[in-house]
Amino acid sequence: MATLELVGRAEWFDQLTYVPLSTMVETAYGLLVSGELTDDIITTIGLVFVSFVSATLVALVIGWFLWRHDKVKQVLDPYLIVLYAMPIFVFYPMFIIVFGLNVFPIVLIAFAMSVTIIIISTANGLAKVPDVLIDVGRSMGLSRREQFRHVIFPAAVPYIFTGLKLGFVYAFIGVIASEFILSNSGLGYQISWYYQQFQTADMYAVLLIVITLAVVVNLGLIRIEDRLHRRT
Repeated sequence: MATLELVGRAEWFDQLTYVPLSTMVETAYGLLVSGELTDDIITTIGLVFVSFVSATLVALVIGWFLWRHDKVKQVLDPYLIVLYAMPIFVFYPMFIIVFGLNVFPIVLIAFAMSVTIIIISTANGLAKVPDVLIDVGRSMGLSRREQFRHVIFPAAVPYIFTGLKLGFVYAFIGVIASEFILSNSGLGYQISWYYQQFQTADMYAVLLIVITLAVVVNLGLIRIEDRLHRRT
């Protein structure tokens, strides 16, 4: 943080290229207090929430199914890897043609970017539970449901939440990037607008807000993961 401030104060770059961190914070505070970004923040958070939650629900079910059916998992694993590595964003023209210029292509792009890593992490996490833990559960007379709840799921939580945290980041990136070109509202749109208007301080301020939101949500996911560990 000190480096970001010093680079700006040293005037190694002109004011149209970079501003000090203190200026970013001050500008961000002004934008938030004035309410200028309220609607955009609500729009972006809403799109991220819908895309991430839907991706999570779908991915957890598919990941569980692949864990239960190992042969299907072996067949689909290569395709999941290809899908994960594929730049989903290049399909946005097709999404616009099919669904029109509205929020649905944005949600679909963010969903597609997020869902694959959660599927992979869930399936692999459940599959990596040590057999000895499952044997202990059986020896205690636990039913399949009880084994999953008290033995398998707790052991897989670190893997699953790694996928969830990455999935959230990808969903956030998908929404912000899509708003650059597919929307007339949202934080991504505002970043693009301020950039085009050479309002560098405002652009960096919105970037700072985006980063802060992403960090806060990731910290929230970490806390949820810790609570699940303690409860189980």
